[in-house]
Amino acid sequence: MSKERKKYLHVCLTPALIDQFDIKGAIVVVIDVLRATSSMCVAFSHGAEAILPVSEIEECRSYKTKGYLIAGERKGEQIPDFDFGNSPFSFMNEQVLGKKIAMTTTNGTKAIRMAQERGARDIVVGSFPNISLLCSWLIEQNENVCLLCSGWQDHPNIEDTIFAGAVARELGNQFYYYQDTALMADMLYFIANIRKKYFMKNSSHYNRLIHLNLQKEVKYCLRWNTHPVLPLLIGNALYDISRQDGTLDEIKTSILKKQQEDKNTFSQELEVDFSQNTKDIL
Repeated sequence: MSKERKKYLHVCLTPALIDQFDIKGAIVVVIDVLRATSSMCVAFSHGAEAILPVSEIEECRSYKTKGYLIAGERKGEQIPDFDFGNSPFSFMNEQVLGKKIAMTTTNGTKAIRMAQERGARDIVVGSFPNISLLCSWLIEQNENVCLLCSGWQDHPNIEDTIFAGAVARELGNQFYYYQDTALMADMLYFIANIRKKYFMKNSSHYNRLIHLNLQKEVKYCLRWNTHPVLPLLIGNALYDISRQDGTLDEIKTSILKKQQEDKNTFSQELEVDFSQNTKDIL
């Protein structure tokens, strides 16, 4: 019997190029190292139940009335009247324990939705805080993988590409590199690993965040394996499946069932409120 053929590893340097890759049937790893995917890992490690990635500010704000905490930033700064911005330190408290969070960011949540719209088999969140667990899981799944770098406003950036290269290195010879972007990311990580400070201090988004006095956040997001969680998109929300029992299909079925039950409960509560308000008017 012939040996099973290795799966492919794609690296998409920016969401603007996603249509050049066939991601149907592939696992897409969304990367936004500074800071969305790092902050998501922090939130889950502190007990968040789910994170709903949202593209637009007003849509995210609307979830406040549905019992969600809301988090959001634009151009690195917290959106006024939101519970959180995009800082990993914001999610290190008991406020997130057992809570659902709706989140919108400049780049990361957009990339998640784009992968979903294009029919990815699965979408998982990747960052340095969960890199080793992520890579082990990808090897275990044995499916084609696309590392989708969120970049900055549809342009490639250094930190996401370096992370993609780090994942490529961690996966070793388990996958074939697909197109030169995977090799480019691998080589960039190898060089950057020798001169980390040079590469980061000269990157545009690093300097953008430093200008906002976010040096500590940048350093924290670049630390390896501080939050070993595995946020996977199930339905329209991310869940940490690292602490879930059962097969992947069983986990998905269970969560989707709960999502439907929650949706039905919320609809019933709205009907009760509407009925009561109507009585008060009459």
